[in-house]
Amino acid sequence: MLSDDILVLDRRHLVHPYLPVGDTARVVFQRGEGVFLWDVDGHRYLDARSQLNCVNLGYGHAGLNAAIKAQVDELAYVSLFYGFTHPQAVTAATRLAALTPGDLDRLIFTSGGSEAIEQALALVRLYWSKVDPRRTTVISRQRGYHGNTAGAMSATGMPMGGMPDQQAIVPGHVHIPPPYPFRDGADARTAADALATAIEAEPAGTVAAFLAEPLLGVGGYLAPPDGYWPLVREVCDAYGVLLIIDEVMTGFRRTGPMFACDHWGLVPDLLVMGKGMNGSYVPCGAVAVGGRVEETIQGVSLSGFTHAGHPLAMAAVNAALDAYLDPAFAPRLAEVSAHARARLESEFMELPVVGDVDGLGMMLALDLDLPADRTARIVGLALARGLITRGRDGRLSFSPPLIISRDEVDEALDLLHAVLVDVSAGL
Repeated sequence: MLSDDILVLDRRHLVHPYLPVGDTARVVFQRGEGVFLWDVDGHRYLDARSQLNCVNLGYGHAGLNAAIKAQVDELAYVSLFYGFTHPQAVTAATRLAALTPGDLDRLIFTSGGSEAIEQALALVRLYWSKVDPRRTTVISRQRGYHGNTAGAMSATGMPMGGMPDQQAIVPGHVHIPPPYPFRDGADARTAADALATAIEAEPAGTVAAFLAEPLLGVGGYLAPPDGYWPLVREVCDAYGVLLIIDEVMTGFRRTGPMFACDHWGLVPDLLVMGKGMNGSYVPCGAVAVGGRVEETIQGVSLSGFTHAGHPLAMAAVNAALDAYLDPAFAPRLAEVSAHARARLESEFMELPVVGDVDGLGMMLALDLDLPADRTARIVGLALARGLITRGRDGRLSFSPPLIISRDEVDEALDLLHAVLVDVSAGL
């Protein structure tokens, strides 16, 4: 079927996230390999955003493909309800428990990141119902993104669900500004004090948790100032507030280490994961639970999700962990990421539209000296040249699959540089 025919049917029957209802798709992808996608008309695209920053191991990864195929032949589905389990889930939970920070060694699997956020929020409320029922307020950050289910959307600090402002479906959520060093110059102490101020602004003893990404994802790949997270941990401890870290986008070597928390030796009370835990080959998410929460909820029977711990997802998790733990993976990624950042800092900072280079590892961003709505035009120009990227609120991302080679980084950055040169010339 030709792309035009597919798009007619797409327009008639499909509703796309982040497209106006009634609008249609632009590109019909048919296959992928490595860091590349091809549409049905044979055009090739380099995916410099890993789709939703989730295809960490690229397309057609041999180990993931083989693991999923072998598992579907052996056991396609069994639930974790009613005391049932299976080897892939037990193996994945055991391996993840050994990799997560500190005492986060009990895993609850879900079908994705949004469900994992919901599970974490439910655990927070369950914990405080037993310890101090007054504590119900959750603080998160403006520009933070936590998912598209009710609680996750309420914690998200940006417009969602077609609303012009934050959509507070579930009450009890408060948002504070994130540190944005390039724009506001906030140091770590000032940024951490903003959390303490927000806690004190609420009625005494009512704040349950602080939920945040290690560095903002959808909100622009904003890295925190040095020392921010250890100070935030101190603030949470001082006020007795649980700390939930959302590693759905940052986990599994996206920023270099297995989890972004590892940059700062940060141990949260709950750690949420998804996306890269199996490269998004099969929908999957999880919450890692620390000792403080686990000890309090011992003996409680929790609800769950039909596809939590799905055998195919778990087989893919175990295959992905094999890849991430390969001794050559992290050093090669560090070298390629450093090369990408060096080029952005040396070549792109010379362009009049670029104000700053931000991010960590292979989760990099350009801060553009352009009106926020112009970033969409840059994304469109790049797509027309065969480069998939993303832009939002004056920030342009570079987050390709972690398997990208140095030569492929150069191809992507050459294309992006040419687009920004043209945009600069048009000012």
